Amino acid sequence: MTENNAENTGTEAVDNAKDFAADAAEKAKDFAGDATENIKEFAGDATENIKEFAGDAGENVKDFAEDAVENVKEFAGDAAENIKEFAGEAAEKAKGLGAKIAGIFKHDK
Repeated sequence: MTENNAENTGTEAVDNAKDFAADAAEKAKDFAGDATENIKEFAGDATENIKEFAGDAGENVKDFAEDAVENVKEFAGDAAENIKEFAGEAAEKAKGLGAKIAGIFKHDK
């Protein structure tokens, strides 16, 4: 190998190494950019999912509270109706008992 050939081969090797390093650097930048973009997308999706979950949870809590209030109102209404009914029956029985007692005292005289 002549000195000129050795120099060309050495220069080619240096150029090849530079090209390889430049390609590797470019690929690393692309990979980092893609990874950064993927992380941002993942974080955005996660944030959106958390917001949706929180919104759904808030809506579910609101629905539960409304249902609970409705159930309490219904229970209170039923209880009030039962109390009125019981009071009415008690009043009727008291009247009947009062009439019986009055009848007993009439017979005793």
